[in-house]
Amino acid sequence: MRIITKSGEAKLESEIRNAVSKEIRKTHIRNISQDIPERANVTDKLVQDAMERVSKSISQWRTAVESAEDLDNPDREELIQMYKDFIDDYQLFATMQARTTKAVSGAFIIYDEKGDKDEEEMAKFIDPKGFPLPWFRKFMTIVEEAKFYGWEAIQLGDVIDDRFNGVEKIPEQNLVPCKDAMIKDHSMSYQEGSENVIYFEEDPQDTWIVRVGSKIDLGLINKCAPYIVWKGVFGNWSQHASIFGMPMRVGTTDLADTERKQNLINAFESVTGGAQWMIKDPLDEIELIERSGSADPHNIYGMLIEKCDQAISKIILSQTGTTDEKAFSGSANVHENTEDGVIFSDKLDIAAVVNEQLIPRMKKIGMISDSKKIFGSWDFSEKMTIEQWSKVFLTLSQAGFSAPASEVTRVTGIEIDETVVAVPENKTFSVMNMYDKYLNKK
Repeated sequence: MRIITKSGEAKLESEIRNAVSKEIRKTHIRNISQDIPERANVTDKLVQDAMERVSKSISQWRTAVESAEDLDNPDREELIQMYKDFIDDYQLFATMQARTTKAVSGAFIIYDEKGDKDEEEMAKFIDPKGFPLPWFRKFMTIVEEAKFYGWEAIQLGDVIDDRFNGVEKIPEQNLVPCKDAMIKDHSMSYQEGSENVIYFEEDPQDTWIVRVGSKIDLGLINKCAPYIVWKGVFGNWSQHASIFGMPMRVGTTDLADTERKQNLINAFESVTGGAQWMIKDPLDEIELIERSGSADPHNIYGMLIEKCDQAISKIILSQTGTTDEKAFSGSANVHENTEDGVIFSDKLDIAAVVNEQLIPRMKKIGMISDSKKIFGSWDFSEKMTIEQWSKVFLTLSQAGFSAPASEVTRVTGIEIDETVVAVPENKTFSVMNMYDKYLNKK
C-alpha cells in the first residue's frame, strides 16, 4: 500500500497537470506571439543605398551575366541594375503581371491528414471570406517572382496571434545564391567569411528565412534581356519620325543680303513649330535621296519591335495568343490552354514551397503543433458562373428533370420561391389554331 503525504500529493498533482498541459500543446497551440530573433532579422542589417541606372548593350549584359555566374567571386549588382530597367519595358512588365496575378489567385486550402479542410490552421493563412491574408499573398507573390529573378529569399516577420505580421523580400542585389547567403552592402563584392556576409544555412536565419528558386539560374528576365536591348530602336524610330515625319520647309533668298536672310530665319523659327527648315540661295540645288524602302519606318523598326514583343511573351507565358490583339479565335484558345498549363505548374510550385518550407518553419517557431500533419493545396475544381448554372438548370427542365430549389439557391445564391405557378396557355399555338380554323372555313 502506497501512502501519499500532502506534499507528495501536491507534487503528483503538479506532475499530472504538467503532463496534461504538455499533451495539449502537442495537439493544440493557439495565440502564439513571438518577435523575430535579432540575428534572424537580416533586413535590418541591409545598407540602404539606391541603385544606379546603367546603360544597356548586348556586350554589357553578357559581362554582367558572367560576373553573376562567377562561383568564386559572384557579383550580381550590375545584372540586377539592368533587371530594374528591363522591367520598365511595357511588354515584360505586362506579361510578368499577368502570370503573377493568375498564379497567386484562387482558393488555397489547408487540409488535415485525412484530407478534410482544417479550419483552425487555415485561419492562419486565409481570411474568413476565403482570401489570402496580406502576409500570405505577399509570400506567394515573392515565391512566384523567383521564376523571373532565379532565386529569392523571404524574411518572415514577427508572429502575432499565430500569424506573421508580414514578410519581406531581401533585395536581389544583396543575394549571393551560390553561397546561400547575402551581403549587407551590395556595393561591396562578396568575400568569404567577411563581416559583410550573412549565411542563411545557420540558425536562427535558417528558420526565419525561406529560400526559393534555383541557385544557378538567373531567371526569365535574363532570357528576355537581348530582346529588350534590341527594342532600343524605339529611339531610332523617334529620330526617323522627327526627320522624315514632317515635310522640310525650304526658303530661297539672296544669302548675301544679311537682313533678308535674318528675316526669313525669324519667320521659320516663329511658325514652323520645331519642324526642320533650311534657307538656300536661288542658285543652289538640293536633292534629298532616300534608300528603297526607307519611307516605311514600320518595316525598319516596327517589325523588329513586334518580333521582340512576341519573343518576350513566349518566354514568360509560353505563347503569344493572350497578348496579341490579332490572334484568331481558334488559335487563341490553344494559346490560352498553354498559358493555363504554365499557371497550373506555378500553382503546384507555390504549394510545394508552402508544404516543404513554410509549414515546417511555422512548426519550428511554434505556430503549428508538431503532431499535426497538415498540407496546403489549391482548389482546382471548376467554378461555374450563375449564367452557366442557369443554362444547366434550363436544359434539365426542358429534358423533363427538375432541381430542388435549395440546390439552385446553393449554387447560384438566388433565393427561389418553391410556389408552383400555373403556366398560361401557349399563345403562339392558340393563334396558329385560330388561323387554321379560318382557313378551313374558307
